[in-house]
Amino acid sequence: MINGSQPFPLLQTKRLYLRQLRISDDHDLYSVYADAQVTRFLDWYGPGSVEEARELIQSWNEHYEMKSLLPWGIARKTDDALIGTIMYMPLRGTFETEPLFPITIGFELARPYWNQGLMTEALEEVTAYGAHHIGAHRIQADVRPENEASIRLLKKCGFKVEGLLKKYLKHEVTQIFLDVIVLALITS
Repeated sequence: MINGSQPFPLLQTKRLYLRQLRISDDHDLYSVYADAQVTRFLDWYGPGSVEEARELIQSWNEHYEMKSLLPWGIARKTDDALIGTIMYMPLRGTFETEPLFPITIGFELARPYWNQGLMTEALEEVTAYGAHHIGAHRIQADVRPENEASIRLLKKCGFKVEGLLKKYLKHEVTQIFLDVIVLALITS
């Protein structure tokens, strides 16, 4: 359970810090989303400027305070530079709602860091945290069918494909309805 009296949960892996996003991450966050290869399977294009990235960080941190989002920045241990994000969102309610509803996980990683096992490290650490510290009984991901890399990653980390949801998400910009595959990790 996320408790407002506790500090943001700093997690770490062999090569990464999973930490709270800072306003000073604005340029790095914008750079992650500015790559069309990173956003091609998302339902939005990300912030359109450094200023929008700064506003997004502030908004995500506010939603964390309201217990409706748990947004980690993925940073390299070598220099603490932000290279991606991974976050939890309760399907309904907040992290304090009892019983806890399933939580959805989403993630992005800057392209120079693809295929190095970094997102596997982050996903394994965050799912363990969800199961053992938040008490999540179900963690799920909605993935576009074309996003084979994310589907492989989630399966590698124990998620099971549950099915295809037709026209489930609407892209923020194109307004096109998108199909998604639902994958879930049942923790209890």
